[in-house]
Amino acid sequence: MVSRKPDPMPVPRAEGERGGVDRRRVALLLETAEVLAERARRTDDAAQAQVLLRRAAQRRAQAQRLAAAGRAPEPRRLTGAAWPGRLAPS
Repeated sequence: MVSRKPDPMPVPRAEGERGGVDRRRVALLLETAEVLAERARRTDDAAQAQVLLRRAAQRRAQAQRLAAAGRAPEPRRLTGAAWPGRLAPS
């Protein structure tokens, strides 16, 4: 019987690779903000629309803070008009 060598231990990510995770977080926050804003545009309930728009603004602000912390490059369009469909390329 041949003994097999165990798989090598996973290597922790280097600090420089952290930016990739933060870019994905920024993109997720911006995409979530867009979904919330779209829901606000479709609803007939003014109170619900207000809550959804506030939550969308919170997500955009959180993405902006994360990008401004220097841990992720700032996307081309962080705030402003909604992006149709998917996120705009950065």
